[in-house]
Formats: sequence, structure tokens, C-alpha cells
Amino acid sequence: MASPRTLLLAAAVAAVVGAAALLPAPASAATYMVGDDAGWDNGVVDYDAWARGKKFKVGDTLVFRYSTPEHDVVQVDARGYAECVAPDNAVALTSGDDHVVLGQVGQFFFICEAEGECSSGMRLAVNVH
Repeated sequence: MASPRTLLLAAAVAAVVGAAALLPAPASAATYMVGDDAGWDNGVVDYDAWARGKKFKVGDTLVFRYSTPEHDVVQVDARGYAECVAPDNAVALTSGDDHVVLGQVGQFFFICEAEGECSSGMRLAVNVH
């Protein structure tokens, strides 16, 4: 016969396991191809419209596919996005198949810093919840 202490411990474990089963499963991270099939390319997609209605979450990945060396991807701040200017110390992604994990809540801004591309529409702002 089990001791009262063992029975109490078994009941506590059962309660924790039962409660855990009632919790919603964690949402898995999503991967978004920026611009869908058109990719990251000037004049092809309205990136604001592309992002509108999407629910970006922490852990999601943005995939930028584009031709090199014509284009690149640079993460900038709100001012850099508005003015289409990357800071001097900005790191440009240039592989043509860049994966960016959205690692925290907030706004993220991306531009192509090739001359005239950002002002022609190659910029993206996403809000991560």
C-alpha cells in the first residue's frame, strides 16, 4: 500500500499534467516569402499592401529572394525607412536568399539600398506582435 505522501505526490503530478493538457499548443513560427512569388524586386510588388493583414509574430521568418548584385536588404530604423537611407554602419544582406528572423515585438524596417530602389518602392515595414 502506498504511503499518504506518495499518493499526494501522485495526485499533484496528475493535476499538473492534466492542467498542461488544457493549455493551447504554442503557435509555430511562420515563414513569409517577401513579395510571395514575385520576391524582393523593384516595381513588382507594393510591399505595404503585401504586409497588410499579415499577423507577424516573434519567431517568424522573412525570406527575401532577389537577384544579385542588383539588390540587397538592409534593416534600418523608422527614419532610414522614411528617408530611404541606410546608416553608415548598416550591414547589407546580399545573398539573394536572405532569411531574417523577427526576434522581438516591435516594428522592423527594411530597404534596398541600391540607388533609387527604395524610393521606387523596395522597402518594407512590418509590425511584430
